[in-house]
Amino acid sequence: MQQVDSTVDGDIISLIHDVTLQFQRSGPDVQNIQRTIQDIRETEKIRREMLQEARSINQRMSRSLQISRSKGVREHVDPESMNHEDLMLQMEQKKFTAAKMIQDLDQDISSLEAEVHQLRMQSLELDSSYKSRSVDAESRTGSNERNLSPDAGTDSRGQGTARRGQGDVVMDGNEEEDIMDDAAHAMAVLRLQLYKGLGVEMLENELGVYSKARIRSSTRKDVHLVNFDDQLSPYFQTNLIWEFAS
Repeated sequence: MQQVDSTVDGDIISLIHDVTLQFQRSGPDVQNIQRTIQDIRETEKIRREMLQEARSINQRMSRSLQISRSKGVREHVDPESMNHEDLMLQMEQKKFTAAKMIQDLDQDISSLEAEVHQLRMQSLELDSSYKSRSVDAESRTGSNERNLSPDAGTDSRGQGTARRGQGDVVMDGNEEEDIMDDAAHAMAVLRLQLYKGLGVEMLENELGVYSKARIRSSTRKDVHLVNFDDQLSPYFQTNLIWEFAS
């Protein structure tokens, strides 16, 4: 626009200069005035055309700027990014739901462990009561036999009865350990079944120690393998497993 104005101003200056020269020349004044008016009209026409062209160029540039801005806004608002945020929110909700389910199952397992322990104690009490009654019955039978047999035989049977009583005490301890081992094994199997139902399968190494976990995702239909590392925190490994599982 400045270039157009400078061009028009230059034309006006040259026009004034020509008018001055024409007045200085000899000739009728009316003709000089008519030529001057005609030159002014032509100059105004040229100026209007130049202004119209500049306005059309400005309008085209404005439309191009608006189109570029609209394209930039559409590129920033990506539907895939919105879907990704929704997917992350759904995964977080599933994660919290699974954590709540695990917490409830842990509470159920704790209550079942307490119930198993109580039943085990009752079983031990019943076994000890039954065995004490058996010992009393054997002692009464032995006393009756001693009344009918020699003294040596009585002493020998009495010692045998005492030995049987000592053996019964050792048997009670072994049975208690067996019951404890069976309960621990049952709880371990229950935990493994729980993990497997959530898509986590524990894998043993050559020494029989659980060192890996195979995770199957029900949503993405893929499989991941996680190695248990003592250098990593349990919180990080747990979040990694649940991320793969969900």
